[in-house]
Amino acid sequence: MYNVTAEERYKVVTKRRRIFTIIIVLVLTIMFGVQLYIIWGLTIPLAKNREEDRQRAVELQQKIADLEYMLNNTDDPDVIKRIAEELLGLVSPDEIIISGNID
Repeated sequence: MYNVTAEERYKVVTKRRRIFTIIIVLVLTIMFGVQLYIIWGLTIPLAKNREEDRQRAVELQQKIADLEYMLNNTDDPDVIKRIAEELLGLVSPDEIIISGNID
């Protein structure tokens, strides 16, 4: 029969524990890396959308400011003409309308 001393058994158990610990650490590292990759892949489009949203917000704020100016200055002839041209599509009698694609 094969006799194993307590010291040899301790070495074997310790070696198995080290291998098990290394395997667990590697698995957790891989899982963490995959999660980081997924999160990184999700945040890049969000950052791009956020910048587009900021730009759109600036454009809308400018449009609101223009509309508020026109609303507050409805007695100004230039504002009345601008409203007629831009919002209502009206033209002066001496203007010519050209529509269609010019290639």
